[in-house]
Amino acid sequence: MLKKRILPTSILYIALMFNSAWVNAEELNDELGFHGSGEAGFNQKTGNVDSESLLARIKMNYSQKQTDYKSLLEIENKTEEDIKISERYVLELQADRYFSKDKNYYAFANTRGEQDEIADLSQDLSLTLGLGKVLYRTEQTRLSTELGLGYQEVEYVTDTENDFNQTTGRVKLDLSHKFNDKVRFVQDLTYFTGAEQYKTESNSSLRVALNSKLSVSTSYKYRYNSNPADAAEKTDTETNLSLIYSF
Repeated sequence: MLKKRILPTSILYIALMFNSAWVNAEELNDELGFHGSGEAGFNQKTGNVDSESLLARIKMNYSQKQTDYKSLLEIENKTEEDIKISERYVLELQADRYFSKDKNYYAFANTRGEQDEIADLSQDLSLTLGLGKVLYRTEQTRLSTELGLGYQEVEYVTDTENDFNQTTGRVKLDLSHKFNDKVRFVQDLTYFTGAEQYKTESNSSLRVALNSKLSVSTSYKYRYNSNPADAAEKTDTETNLSLIYSF
């Protein structure tokens, strides 16, 4: 389970006081109100190697004319020969406040907590404030970027001598393109940097709609951490096939 400290009350309070919300970059319409999606992928292997892999994501958004809220909860659990090799949790909130009716310019507050005790990560907490801009938008395509400055605090489970905090910079790009009414490509790229550590995360997915609510997705995730715990690798990759329910 997520530890309570993964999102301190002070960080959450700052995000909520910003009085805004986070629109999902892959949404190409201007729908107001509450909407979101749940995604789940499961893989099990038996035979020479017994393994199980579970990936679950829940996204919830609340959009208004000048403000948007977005939340993300991500859970990853992997076992091999009854030994847990990954147990990662991510909780992220972002608040956007728009400067124009077309929602092309906005200020944002982002807070993110990550925990992966199998990789010796007790907590990785960050708070970022910045500006965003929609660079290109049509009925089929949307490209946006964000630039921000913030603060990060990292604590390890056993490698406590290397705990650190730092001032950070964050750059993010989001791309969504609809090939037709059923097929969509979604890509995001985030670069997070500071004096002690820099990280890169890329998520690519191709989604095919089965009906108005259900779609299937094949995705590839790449993550790089320049300064992980001593027991952890710098690079992680994932390839997933999952089912998405939109509401």
